[in-house]
Amino acid sequence: MAFLYVLLVVIWSTGFITGKLIVGLIDPNVYLGIRFFCAGLLFLAIALVQRRHFPKWKELPKHIIAGMLMNGFYLGFAYVAIAKGLPAGIMALIGALQPALVTLLAFLIIKEKTSLKGIVGMLIGMVGLMLVVSPALGLDMNHGGVSLFTFALACSAIFALSLGVTYQKMSISSSDIFSSMAIQNLAASVVSFGFVLILGESLFRVQLESVLLMFWGVIVLSGGGVFLMVWLLRKVKASQVSTVLLLAPPLAAIESYFLFTESMTTIQIVGFVVTITGVYLSRTKANKE
Repeated sequence: MAFLYVLLVVIWSTGFITGKLIVGLIDPNVYLGIRFFCAGLLFLAIALVQRRHFPKWKELPKHIIAGMLMNGFYLGFAYVAIAKGLPAGIMALIGALQPALVTLLAFLIIKEKTSLKGIVGMLIGMVGLMLVVSPALGLDMNHGGVSLFTFALACSAIFALSLGVTYQKMSISSSDIFSSMAIQNLAASVVSFGFVLILGESLFRVQLESVLLMFWGVIVLSGGGVFLMVWLLRKVKASQVSTVLLLAPPLAAIESYFLFTESMTTIQIVGFVVTITGVYLSRTKANKE
């Protein structure tokens, strides 16, 4: 199980890198819409070839809502907020609250309880992540104010992700994962293409880099990362998966250091160590249960 957590964090971290690489090549929601649509077709093909069972008609709306929340609205709101001027550092800082929100929603909606040690580990991990993003946050704050509407979009993105994660633990968790992922991705593509129309996005430069980034998004990010996350959510507590994902932004910072020659400050390194410590504390308790 530990290997799967590591794999999830590594794949999830590359999503931040992919977001940087598509700049100037593909508009964000164009990228997401095509990615979700192709991933949906991929999972649909697998489900049909393997003759997997599809949800009953009355259960279909639940899968659609889950996909729209965890994929379409989460990334859509986040990209729109950033497009409207929200600094990336502030977006990352708001995102650090996601594990706590998932823990709260999981308790309120599905009565999922988290140990005291797990909560302490989660909070330590959140503090570490805040240290990691603090240098960028300081620079971002110098760029001027952010409208209340933009800030609300960012908060809505994190709420949509948290609610989508919690939704995965409800009745749809008993359905076939491949058919469910097909429905969820196709539903998310509708949301993303809706954002394309609203924002007037159209950029897609047809070249090798664009094709490779799209392949990575469909096969690795959606086919691997999101699939693995949903699979883990069906096996363990939602709060555990969300806490582990706190490691993704710090790892992305390290990847950016090597790929984009971005600098890393001492406080970011300390923050990475603090985040690892917090996640480790939350996981040690989980392993004993």
